[in-house]
Amino acid sequence: LCGYTATPEDSQVQRTSMGTFLAVDWVWRRQTVEAIEELAREGLPVIAMETVAEAPLAQDFSFPRTGCALLLGNERYGLSSELLAKCSAVVRLPCRGSKNSLNVGVALGMCGYEIARQWSST
Repeated sequence: LCGYTATPEDSQVQRTSMGTFLAVDWVWRRQTVEAIEELAREGLPVIAMETVAEAPLAQDFSFPRTGCALLLGNERYGLSSELLAKCSAVVRLPCRGSKNSLNVGVALGMCGYEIARQWSST
């Protein structure tokens, strides 16, 4: 978790999560760059989700079975080119119609489902 994102210490997050916040390890960093660099040092790939035309669709990308971190940007401004350049890869979700992006929570759920689907397949 980075920047002004609500953390599991927030009472509204705790109510919304119905106690699941206790089952997930988390860390907060002031700057996203710090978080990406720290994860890279630990050997964890950081996969950005962004509406980049040349990025593969999440369903066509092979997510590392050893684990990865997902980086999602601000719903209005997305991720900067500086942050995208620091990531191991960038993936996108299919969008139809006049809008080219999704709500961050929806996008995370869709990508999380795709990762779980890939990791559960033999």
